[in-house]
Amino acid sequence: MPRNLRKEITNAKRLLSEADAILIVTGAGMSVDSGIPTYRGTGGIWTKSIQVGNETYAYDDISSLKMWKTKPELAWGFKANFYNIMNELEPHEGYYEILENVKDRYDYFIATSNIDGYFKRAGFDENKIYEVHGSVNYLQCMDKKCNSINGVTPAVDLPTFNKETFIADWLPKCKYCNKMSRPNVSMFGDVEFYGKPYEHQRKRMNEWLTNLKNQNKKLLILEIGCGINPHSLRMSNGRMMSGEWKMPIFDNNIGTIRLNPNDEQEDENTIHISMGAKKGIHSLFS
Repeated sequence: MPRNLRKEITNAKRLLSEADAILIVTGAGMSVDSGIPTYRGTGGIWTKSIQVGNETYAYDDISSLKMWKTKPELAWGFKANFYNIMNELEPHEGYYEILENVKDRYDYFIATSNIDGYFKRAGFDENKIYEVHGSVNYLQCMDKKCNSINGVTPAVDLPTFNKETFIADWLPKCKYCNKMSRPNVSMFGDVEFYGKPYEHQRKRMNEWLTNLKNQNKKLLILEIGCGINPHSLRMSNGRMMSGEWKMPIFDNNIGTIRLNPNDEQEDENTIHISMGAKKGIHSLFS
């Protein structure tokens, strides 16, 4: 292990020993060790063209609100395939190692842009999770008025699809109005994402942050697998670069530990561990 990396790990462990509370902020890189590809990183699915039947699409095209409105059978088939992959894979050991080391030692909260629900599956308290971009576990109606009246429904029955063309064999229907249901996740150009459930999660997180300040607890930010794209939850000196939420800057924020194998940003108050999620987490808590 390079000397500078050993030094950064030592500094990170010192911060961990000083902290009373940890805000765990994660992006797509958190689940790479489970087998789920990142979006924009090396080999990320946003960097590729995707062959579906006889057509070729960019990932942001096939995962856009426009596709759900114009080619819903294709949109559902492609998404059902991706959801099946997420559901068949498992949270990697790093999820459980974090849980084991923070649940009794620290006051914690999680903010994640991942939709895979792996923190819940690994056993984290679901009242301490803010899923910024939604969840694979829920569906919403294509009718915004129906959503505002009835909310989301569990994603218990995903459509089957042709594995060569990705055309769905059938389309899920809203149990309230019988119009098509869609995933309750934020897509490209998605002005119709129903975010009410996650506003409640965010409120709990904001209350948690305020309570930490009132109790004068020392807050550490542990950022894992966040890229620098406009929708990432990447932190910079205690602030979120994308503006997904305006996190208050508190005097009790003692710094940030970043786990990311890429080294594209330097921050004054950030310790950067150049490792992926599972290996980096183990280096911090072993």
